[in-house]
Amino acid sequence: VSVSSDADGAPVAPLISVCVPMYKNGATIERCLRSILDQDAEYELIVVDDNSPDDSVAIAAKILRPQDRLIRNESNLGAHKNHIKCLELARGKYIQYVHGDDWLLPGALRMLARCFDDAAVGLAFAPRRVVTDDAQWLHHCGTLHTRFRKLKEHNDGQSLVMQMALQGLGTNWIGEPTNVMFRRQLALTAGGIRSDIAHLSDLDLWLRLLLRSAACFIPQELSVRQHTSFTAETFKARPWWLDRLRLLTWMIVDPASTTRIRIIAGAWWLPVWLLRALEVVAYGPDRRWRLKTLMFAPVREFSTALHLRAELRRNEGPS
Repeated sequence: VSVSSDADGAPVAPLISVCVPMYKNGATIERCLRSILDQDAEYELIVVDDNSPDDSVAIAAKILRPQDRLIRNESNLGAHKNHIKCLELARGKYIQYVHGDDWLLPGALRMLARCFDDAAVGLAFAPRRVVTDDAQWLHHCGTLHTRFRKLKEHNDGQSLVMQMALQGLGTNWIGEPTNVMFRRQLALTAGGIRSDIAHLSDLDLWLRLLLRSAACFIPQELSVRQHTSFTAETFKARPWWLDRLRLLTWMIVDPASTTRIRIIAGAWWLPVWLLRALEVVAYGPDRRWRLKTLMFAPVREFSTALHLRAELRRNEGPS
């Protein structure tokens, strides 16, 4: 496999694009990649390294097959932009992200891809096994899908969004990218991955997909997530502090939202805004700047969301 700054062209689109956004995964990338190479499905494998300072690229290059693509960014893009670049490079009908410290279990790609035999399905997901030393996180986020009521193999996407909206969109009930497969074209049409959401960008994408399609659920663990505890510095900085407001704002303005979803998201908006103000006062950091940001949030966030909606409508075309 060659290391390049761009993707090589290929005439035939594969069924699945397995995208591995890699950064400083020297200790785990071999396990990750071997779990993908052992899959019994038709797929292309794209590894995009975000200019890792460790030996991630060297390890990946030794494992990958000649037909696989290994791209190294010339400069560090950050996690969001690296995920976006993966999506831009992908050619498959379906997208499966696998983070560099996660891994797939046998049969994962085949079982998830089979869900899309139903043309109405835009997203497929399954429970994941969690490996972590963070007991508090494991208690709250170890099992996610049981929060849904009457989850079946085939689910109305808007119904799942409604259930999450009723709880204020504070938690991702679907899961992280490694345990989700989705239609590439639907994701692009729905606006792709937003770069202004720090921690819940995956949930943001799942919500937009679910508003526009059905969801398939497989009640079997198909991947393993390795969760590392937040560092004290990251928790103090709280980079995700506006995520929930932005999710609620988008549910209000998304043209695919139902009236009930808009009303529920609107009812949650002010309480979440007030909660964020209290958290800024209590924890900081940058109290003055963040309180000023919150003061103008109603105008700024809805203005940004309406601009995104206009772009999305251009992508989706006339209804």
